This record gives sequence, C-alpha cells and structure tokens, in this order.
Amino acid sequence: MSNDPQNQQQINLQIRYDDLTARYSNHALVSVGNEEVYIDFTSGIVADRPGVSVLPIHTRIAMTPSGVVRLTQLLAQTVQRFQVVQVQPPPQEPPTQVEGGEAPAAPAPAN
Repeated sequence: MSNDPQNQQQINLQIRYDDLTARYSNHALVSVGNEEVYIDFTSGIVADRPGVSVLPIHTRIAMTPSGVVRLTQLLAQTVQRFQVVQVQPPPQEPPTQVEGGEAPAAPAPAN
C-alpha cells in the first residue's frame, strides 16, 4: 500500500459498540507468545479464603507486536496531554501562625 494521495482510496468506516461494558482495571499483566502479545486486565487481588489470594483476570487482549507499538505511542500521547491539561501545581498558601507561637521571621532580601 502506498502513501501517495493519488493511490489512496477513501473508506467509510463506522464504529460499532455492540458489547460496551466498561470494566475498571488497576493492574495489567503482559505476556508474549510466538507471534502475539497478550495483555491481561484485572481489578486487583481478591482474598479468596483465609491465606489464599486470587488475581482474577476479567479481560484478555491479544495484539500483534506492531499493534502494541501503536498502542504504546497512543497511550504515551494521551498521558502527555493529560498531564499538560490536568496536572497543576498546588496553590501556594502563606504559612499560618499557630496560636501561642511566634510569627515566622521574614526571609532576608537577596542582593
């Protein structure tokens, strides 16, 4: 397939969400087969019975290595945008005087 715009064909694509069940995942396990990468998602460790804990996998995704590379790039871009937009430094508040204590000394001017 060529990247030449004259040789490209336009395709109408519809995205269908038949079974759209959102599941929270706090952990992901990655394993590699001969030709695929498997990503197993779990919500975390669950106590099954006294002394026994279980890590239940609720979703497994199989991808080609090239698909994993594209997913990694997409996730890195998304996290970078999220950090730029969402993460802001906490507001700086002046120190408050504790009752019965002395006010903190003002810093010396820098010359």
